[in-house]
Amino acid sequence: MEILPVTNQFNVGFNSDKAWNGPTWREAPVPVPTETALAQRLERELRAAKGASELATAEVLVPAELLARASRQTLALAEGEPCGSRGAAVIVDVAGRRLAAFKIDPNTLTTHEIHLHLEHDTTNWTSLLPQFLKNLTRGGTIIISPQFTIEKKKLFRGQAE
Repeated sequence: MEILPVTNQFNVGFNSDKAWNGPTWREAPVPVPTETALAQRLERELRAAKGASELATAEVLVPAELLARASRQTLALAEGEPCGSRGAAVIVDVAGRRLAAFKIDPNTLTTHEIHLHLEHDTTNWTSLLPQFLKNLTRGGTIIISPQFTIEKKKLFRGQAE
């Protein structure tokens, strides 16, 4: 078998030092989720989880700014992590029951978990009704409290620790 040399027959200005003038995979900018995008993702995941659970017939009311505040705190907790917010797995529970779980970026290794704990609002007037009156409605209305707790669980230990 004979090996033939490759020559630049077409004279297109090929530079053998760096054929690709764009960023390499190490230099390419990686999109970081914004607060608004994460709040919308939380809303989508909660809607999907509600439809797949026993809450499908119930009406769930979430305060207007709750998801925006939760996403802001999620991004703040993820700042010091090796992969940032992209390495987070978000776990949402309501009154101690897991409702939703998702990775912010499915293509990134999960380096930490963010646990978002939501509670029922017991300060509204519907909490004063007897249980049999609540059961007469089409599935009830669940009102989520504007207060929540959020915590981070690291899934690795660095060399300094």
